[in-house]
Amino acid sequence: MADASSQIVSEVDVVVLGGGISGVSMAYHLKTKCPDKTFAVLEGRGEIGGTWSLFQYPGIRSDSDMHTFGFGWKPWNKTSVISPGADIMAYLKEAVVEHELDQYIHMGKHVATAAFDSTTNKWTLTTRDGMQYVCRWLHMATGYYRYDEGYTPEWDGVEQFKGEIVHPQKWTDDIAYQGKKVVIIGSGATAVTLVPSLVEGGAEHVTMLQRSPGYYFSLPGKGDIIDHAITKILPERLSHWVVRMKYIVFQQAQFMFAKTLPKVTKWIFAAQTKLLTPRGFDIATHFTPTYNVWDERVCVVPDADFFRCLGTEKATDAKQTRKRAEVVTDHIDKFTEAGIMLKSGHELEADLIVTATGLNLLNNFPCNAMDITVDGVPYDAPQAMVHRGVMISDVPCMSFTVGYANASWTLRADIISSYVCRLLSYMDTKQYTSCVAERGDTKPEDAPFLGLQSGYLRRAAARMPGQTRTGEWAMDQSLAKDLLKLKLKRDAKLFEDCALKFS
Repeated sequence: MADASSQIVSEVDVVVLGGGISGVSMAYHLKTKCPDKTFAVLEGRGEIGGTWSLFQYPGIRSDSDMHTFGFGWKPWNKTSVISPGADIMAYLKEAVVEHELDQYIHMGKHVATAAFDSTTNKWTLTTRDGMQYVCRWLHMATGYYRYDEGYTPEWDGVEQFKGEIVHPQKWTDDIAYQGKKVVIIGSGATAVTLVPSLVEGGAEHVTMLQRSPGYYFSLPGKGDIIDHAITKILPERLSHWVVRMKYIVFQQAQFMFAKTLPKVTKWIFAAQTKLLTPRGFDIATHFTPTYNVWDERVCVVPDADFFRCLGTEKATDAKQTRKRAEVVTDHIDKFTEAGIMLKSGHELEADLIVTATGLNLLNNFPCNAMDITVDGVPYDAPQAMVHRGVMISDVPCMSFTVGYANASWTLRADIISSYVCRLLSYMDTKQYTSCVAERGDTKPEDAPFLGLQSGYLRRAAARMPGQTRTGEWAMDQSLAKDLLKLKLKRDAKLFEDCALKFS
């Protein structure tokens, strides 16, 4: 990667903030679609990867298939469909080296302030170490949640607990769980990943404690019979494309099916859950949500590993059996010296408690802790709106990437990267130096961020930019709509006769 001490970038055409999946996607598109543009990628941490570098808890893996989670311009060439974090990191690093993107990436660059000056139509970015970058376009590829801390509710008696408490976002290699009783608070993708990983890693017993059930669906971790047949029959490059299209169609079809026929979808999920759980398992209590499928994100369970952990195994005495893992649906009353006291009066004993209770969204989306101003006026997210899910109202020459919550993040990251590059090229063609999405008298509507009702999204709703349910001020969570709105239109229809104003 570029060393800031020997390669200092003072002024470039584009600055990309963030070296995760979104930042790498933007870097690739800038290099290939806008070869005349100079750009720099500023990454605040010590390596690329974003989420996949930050989270180090046991078993961390993709929560969507890798054929679509991989970039459209670099096929995923492993047999695994759901892959561990280490493989994803290796894939990202390979993509950076293979396309010679490392020369543009600067590590350890935390941007503290960003100021836009309309007299020059330029941004001035100042890092925590005092370095300044000047650019004509700023792209935020920093995701949507805070890296410095996860979400942890306040519970009574936490200080009484004699064991260890850790949030998965802060997991380190020195956390010992082997031979211990572990309670995981939460029921999302992280919790469902941790349960089988800790069981296989040697935990004495693992309990997943949830307030209410979520939806889980098992898929083959190494692909299905159709994937293998396509790979054997077709040439490598074509087979990658066909398998990728298969998963894209599956993602979109199952989401649309769930929204169109919610009762049928719930029945299908319940039927699979009954098939995969041990006989007599209380599915009604632990795996029957009150909401419909895809009102919140569905957790993928590769090869049913989570469900398999809920069975029994022989104890030391061959005549006895014990549960390796269990699910408890209840509310926390308080922490005790020995574990957690539940509202029901039952106490869960624990040596280690893992608070897989979710994420904290950015404070000033999409800018987080960075102070951003336009001609000296501070940006305030709740007073703004999102335009096409790419730009912020009345903030010139700035775009951002947010992927899909109901499909692979990378699909939208690539679409947005392509859109921004087209916008920059259009501005060059017309000799424009500034672009802003003017909100005018458009009013925000009650539209959930990322289209979901998950707790971490509801908690942050009041401090997020507004949007409408339809039209150009809607942040669609639909691949088909994004392809039509952001990719397939001609430049004239895409950038003219809309809220974008150029000068």
